Amino acid sequence: MRLNQFMLTVVSPTARLRPNQFLPLPAAATLGGRLVATLMLFAADLAASEPPRAAVFREPSPGHDETLARIIANQVSAAGYAVSFINTASLTNTSTLSPKQFDLLVLPGARSLPAVAAPAVESFLQAGGDLLALGLPAWEQAVFDLNGRWVSRADFNAALATVKPERILFDFGQDDDLRLWQRTSNDPSIPTRHEIVAAQNGKALHVDIGKLTGWDTFMSPPLTNAYAPGQTLTCFRAKGGSHTKQLALECTETDGSRWIATVALTPEWRSYALTPAAFKAWEPPPARRGEQDCFQPRNAARFVVGLAHTHTAVEGERQEYWFADLGTATSPFGDASLPDEIKLPHLESFAPGYQFFPIATNVLVYEASGTQAPRQRSKADPAETAPLLGLHPRPRGVGFNQERPFRWEPLLTAHDSTNDDYRGAIAALMVHVQPPYRGGVWAVFTPSAADFYQQPLVKNCLQQTLDRMRRGVFLVEGGAEFFTVFENQTFSVGARIVNLGANAATNLSLALELDTRPPGGRRVLKATSLRLAPDQTATVETQARLRNSAESVVRVTLRADGEWLDGLSHEIGLWRPKTNPAFIEARAGGFWQRGQPWKAHGVNYMPSSGIGLANQQHFEHWVGRGAYDPEIIGRDLRRIKAMNLNAVSVFIYHESLGAQHLLDFLRRCEELDLHVNLSLRPGTPLDFRWNEMKGLIEHYRLAQNDTVFAYDLAWEPSHGGHPQQQQTYQTAWAEWVETHIGQRGAVEKAWGTNVVGSSDAQSPAVPPTAWLLQDGPWRQCVADYRRFLDDFLRAKYAEARRRVKSIDPNHAVSFRMQHAGDPTFNWDAFLPYDFYSLTDAVDIWEPEAYGRIGDWEKVKPGRFTAGYARLCDSGKPLVWAEMGTSVWDPLSMSPAPEKLEFAASYYRDFYRMLEASDANGVFFWWYPGGYRLNERSDFGIINPDGTDRSITTIIRTEGAKFLLSHPAARKPNYWIAVDRDRDARGLLGIYEAAKAEYWQAIAAGKSPGLKWAKRPGQPAPEP
Repeated sequence: MRLNQFMLTVVSPTARLRPNQFLPLPAAATLGGRLVATLMLFAADLAASEPPRAAVFREPSPGHDETLARIIANQVSAAGYAVSFINTASLTNTSTLSPKQFDLLVLPGARSLPAVAAPAVESFLQAGGDLLALGLPAWEQAVFDLNGRWVSRADFNAALATVKPERILFDFGQDDDLRLWQRTSNDPSIPTRHEIVAAQNGKALHVDIGKLTGWDTFMSPPLTNAYAPGQTLTCFRAKGGSHTKQLALECTETDGSRWIATVALTPEWRSYALTPAAFKAWEPPPARRGEQDCFQPRNAARFVVGLAHTHTAVEGERQEYWFADLGTATSPFGDASLPDEIKLPHLESFAPGYQFFPIATNVLVYEASGTQAPRQRSKADPAETAPLLGLHPRPRGVGFNQERPFRWEPLLTAHDSTNDDYRGAIAALMVHVQPPYRGGVWAVFTPSAADFYQQPLVKNCLQQTLDRMRRGVFLVEGGAEFFTVFENQTFSVGARIVNLGANAATNLSLALELDTRPPGGRRVLKATSLRLAPDQTATVETQARLRNSAESVVRVTLRADGEWLDGLSHEIGLWRPKTNPAFIEARAGGFWQRGQPWKAHGVNYMPSSGIGLANQQHFEHWVGRGAYDPEIIGRDLRRIKAMNLNAVSVFIYHESLGAQHLLDFLRRCEELDLHVNLSLRPGTPLDFRWNEMKGLIEHYRLAQNDTVFAYDLAWEPSHGGHPQQQQTYQTAWAEWVETHIGQRGAVEKAWGTNVVGSSDAQSPAVPPTAWLLQDGPWRQCVADYRRFLDDFLRAKYAEARRRVKSIDPNHAVSFRMQHAGDPTFNWDAFLPYDFYSLTDAVDIWEPEAYGRIGDWEKVKPGRFTAGYARLCDSGKPLVWAEMGTSVWDPLSMSPAPEKLEFAASYYRDFYRMLEASDANGVFFWWYPGGYRLNERSDFGIINPDGTDRSITTIIRTEGAKFLLSHPAARKPNYWIAVDRDRDARGLLGIYEAAKAEYWQAIAAGKSPGLKWAKRPGQPAPEP
């Protein structure tokens, strides 16, 4: 195809038809295609004579604002809709709430919708209905019909909080009461103190757990008829220590079924009244596994109170709580109860609440730029008394052939009132072009105050949005297929337009243009006229090539009768290799750039558009088509740079190669002087997919790109557990034994008859996991097995490294090593790699820090990790590939203040360890704050609105000190000899033997180093 060649295609996908819209004739109809199209347009024009219909929800219930409902109904009516008010009966009726009856569903005060409406609303949206929702997130303060009375959860809990136990089962009034209770724990050897102490309004059980490693609970004596007839509430009082934020209460029924409730604790006494629905089944017997089954108070047999990692969120090892006045009571709501949780569908930018975040600063609200016709910028006051909520960003419609399921367009954005910093979108428009919501146009707003919607800016935004929704003609996407191109590269520029309206869209004109910066030169790539029937899409495409680097903006404009209708624009970059690149070298125990020392001070990066995202494909393949938005990426990277960070770790899958978005990402990092540690996926050196790795390196010309400083060829591999080792290594292990030790007699001599007798000496089995976790007579067998693993890994990883270096000698090669180098790790779930296995196979040591989460005593063994790495090869720099801790509270579904406080302390201690160990870098896990859906965590180092967390402040202050400290590792002045073969536990055995001397030397002001008493697998030296 020649440059500037034009292509126009029109398709009619099956989609929802609006009320009274003409149904197209089948393809086999005898009428000619042109006549069919004419009839379709004629019928659509007839349908247009009837105004579209809007259903506005109005129900006098908690949280419903009648004023807001009336204001919005008037605006919807002014936009040309025939408005009907509907109540809960209609909102929950899928026959009434249907696109056959209503084109648009309007939900004022969506935060307080009836919980029972969720299925019907989802059904309406899946059928392609349009939506205008205000006061999001939906159902965040859902209301319930209890005995004919609307009740919110807050109202329900407030009523229960006033309930006093009518019958006390245990008040711990006497010391003898403790003799009737029994402690249970995963480790009874760890002491736990139980005592009765004076408490508010009486006595209480006080429990002090010295070290919680699994669970530690206190079980009551058996109960009979604990709940009187009519009593269904379980009541008690409790409070927690400084690190104990939750408590579990279990009730066992007479059939053995176990039901567990978890409550949040505070440092002050609180009263609790739990309904049966608050108790969840735990490993129920087969007869009690029905979804509708629940705790039956009349069958209560005994209670258990305590803590467990499975049910309570705990920090640190020492835990403490107080518990009193366990009893029963009658509910003020009778047998009626609220479900412990409501199952909400994941509806993008609508519900659940983890897709939203609080905006922490004072802001001004503006109409979003870039999608509206150019005009003077105006502003509005948020007018909110509660914290304003932002929408986690999603990729917009920029680019071409990006294959997004919907176009997401910010409508109103909040900016800091003091420095104009972007804080987030508070309103957005979504145009769905793929199932399950194809054909639906959603306008979503988070503010809930009626006054907000009466401000001129907001009224104007609503008017324009409703006009656009009624017209139904949108750019689905528009721009270039690539956001950065190579010199002289030809690329596609195009747009997709959809008509979701009831009328034919005539006299449309579309322009594809390239603008220069600074403004002054505009090149029209293609201009064309269009006509679209209802439910049709058109694709306009042409080919282009940048003439120079000044051409840096792609602009797509859609007009109707010459008037601006829709628009999209984005930057486009040009990448050229540097004539004098400054590659970062990994050598001499550090990193070097142009002969000067350099440290990696970075973060593992995934974009903020992945927070709260249910689309796992777009979450994982964020650098591929659909998920990548250069505006979001650019904002994230600028904030990373502003934290005094100089590097990011990212990954790319081979399947994202054709999208070419990695080139744009690297260009943006280059502009900010951010260096990139790049993980190439999929595969590992044990299953090396060389052609795919090679394809990525060559397509992106990475060998010429000095923004990249290293490659990761694997992501957290390990030897796995015993079954995995047996499957993977059995044959190679047996061959190694025969080669290096010999036949049965030699093996028996080397390992001992008893050890060999436990397996087939002709084909010795992989040692059982227990042998790797504790020392014993199998020590030599395990030493040989570890030596075999050294040889096996070294060969595989060295070969992978050699291949990469054969086409790119300019970048270091390594991988993130999970628990490799952790001197305290000793778990039967998997066996970490050993640094010694990789001595000649990688260029950088890259341990992870998840074994170091805790206070300074937990963090400081990271210094020994650095010492062991330098023992194995002192010429390699050491970078902590991942370090972080989640701050998410699953009960409140928000970051917990105490977890944020702990994280700040942990980061401070980790910087202390980095400096003390002369580490060469760290990458925090990870950048964006907010809820990661598939992991149910929040490891972010910044708030979603761009403001600092306490972690951010630590990074800004301590990071500067780290970058200036010890550019190269200090030479030890005190040596400790170690021998891996001396203890079957490997590195753990080394640490246990050396740690007392090691820390004593540090306490004495010395700088200890490790040396081999003998290398693994080698004979001891002669005396």
